[in-house]
Amino acid sequence: MVDTLLEPSSPFSLVRSPTTKELETEGPVRYVVVSGRQDDGPLGPIGAIWLSEDRTRGGFLVHPWALWEGSEFVRGYRSALRRHWTPAAIYGYWRREVWPRSDREEEHQAESLRLLNELVAAL
Repeated sequence: MVDTLLEPSSPFSLVRSPTTKELETEGPVRYVVVSGRQDDGPLGPIGAIWLSEDRTRGGFLVHPWALWEGSEFVRGYRSALRRHWTPAAIYGYWRREVWPRSDREEEHQAESLRLLNELVAAL
């Protein structure tokens, strides 16, 4: 998670962190950790795609060592929203299309988005 360092319209801007209010008010979420090549080269967590309990909100939390790669996931997520995909449809797409091919990525639940944010930062 990182604040935008450049103008949001810049293709080089990093993703905006959720506000404290957003983190504190979102209750239970389901999530899947996304792994891949981190910014400095090794394989590791890129972040986590999440979906609210009522399936109306979702997003992608970026791992601090994968700011560039994670921001690519965020851009893809935002692009899907602009094309009128729902958070539930985006999450479902990734669950069907990507993770069934891997035996190491499983869906989990967190009691809150704040706790998931802390987990992603600690992975």
